[in-house]
Amino acid sequence: MKIFGTSGIRGGIVEKVTPNLALDLGRALGTFLEGKGTVGVGTDARTSNEMLKNAFISGIVSTGTDVVDINRAPMPTTASHSTMEIVSASVIITASHNPPSDNGFKFFRGGREFIRTEEVFLEGRVKDRNFRVAGWSSIGKVSTWDIRPSYFRRALDFVLERGEKADEMRVLVDTANGAACDYTPHLLRELGFRVTTVNSNPDGHFPGRLAEPSPSNLEDTMRMARDGDFAVTIAHDGDGDRIAVIDEDGRFIDQNRIIALFAKDEVERNGGGRVVVSIDTSSVIDEVVSAVGGSVVRVPLGSLQETFELPWRDDIIFASEPWKPIFVRFGRWMDGIVGAARISQMVAERGNGSCITLMKSIPEYPILRENVPCPDAIKPKFLAKVKELLVPEFSGIEQILEEDGIRIERNDGSYVLVRVSGTEPKARLYIGAKTQNTLDMIADTARIIMKQARDDLSQ
Repeated sequence: MKIFGTSGIRGGIVEKVTPNLALDLGRALGTFLEGKGTVGVGTDARTSNEMLKNAFISGIVSTGTDVVDINRAPMPTTASHSTMEIVSASVIITASHNPPSDNGFKFFRGGREFIRTEEVFLEGRVKDRNFRVAGWSSIGKVSTWDIRPSYFRRALDFVLERGEKADEMRVLVDTANGAACDYTPHLLRELGFRVTTVNSNPDGHFPGRLAEPSPSNLEDTMRMARDGDFAVTIAHDGDGDRIAVIDEDGRFIDQNRIIALFAKDEVERNGGGRVVVSIDTSSVIDEVVSAVGGSVVRVPLGSLQETFELPWRDDIIFASEPWKPIFVRFGRWMDGIVGAARISQMVAERGNGSCITLMKSIPEYPILRENVPCPDAIKPKFLAKVKELLVPEFSGIEQILEEDGIRIERNDGSYVLVRVSGTEPKARLYIGAKTQNTLDMIADTARIIMKQARDDLSQ
């Protein structure tokens, strides 16, 4: 039974993430910890959080493990809590950018998300219901704690190591009525920014906009950015691990360019190092990072945390999936709040108060992302068939990556990635190139090949 996806557990509170599952997950985690230590538990702003949190805490304490309830807190602060000596693990109850009807769980140890072997342990215990049970006199205790001061202190120290306080530069922040409402605006004000907020009251119905900070969901925010006098605009998802950036003209900045900007800065500060990114990222990152003496490693979606267990983990100085930066020298979790502080600080110092000026240092190339219907029944053979048909169509192939789909990289900087969805009857197509003509040529070829592969396998 596979409960975990590529980023924790998510699903509807009626169909999947029920109080019964929450109770069993608490029991499984307490069993994993052998009834010892303390678990920190935080939530985002969703309406189902109290229901799930109470069931989850009941499961934990039934094993003899103590709980610290940190109440509503963004994912980055909950993850940071897991680095404290008295804490054995931390968990946030959140469904990130999913609809308000969903909820879920993310587990952390030592500042990183649980890796697959740890998830498998929890899944196994939930399946066979082989839980540790404490006696009446050794049931775990529950206490509460305000995590805000310690997180702000650490975040301020990290950001101020990299730059100065601002001088009243104006920043617009859209926190999606989520858990970062009380965090990002506060941190930016502490850094000297003049902050205007939108969708800044926590509300699990997400009344201002849908939680995913995508261009289609940020039209009103982009209009405010264009019509107002803001040097940069920041938008989050429901739990604050994601960051979207909008410039002063109201234009949404491609995530790959933001990753490249952060990665370049960290590589320069550390005199080199590895940048680890997910398979669906653009080659603009490679171009920018290699120019300052760093190297890029691509890994499957959802497996960034696994790299922190590898022998070369100490060489990693930055990691990211689209939207979700990991500032390794700060912590091994995805942190849109610190990301908001750093991009604002860089706009003030390097862009002279202009996000457009700052981003001129990062090339802007065309990209394409789209879905193609792909029946579940043919998925096991689909990628191999695509590779067989697609590779001969391209010249100048530099390398082929097959860890999570099939990614063909060419020596002109273009690439094409085909993956299959794990949850829907779709295949995903990602393309990047330095010119629109090259991108269009690759897209036309890839669409024909994917359709041919689908038709051949469906016969």
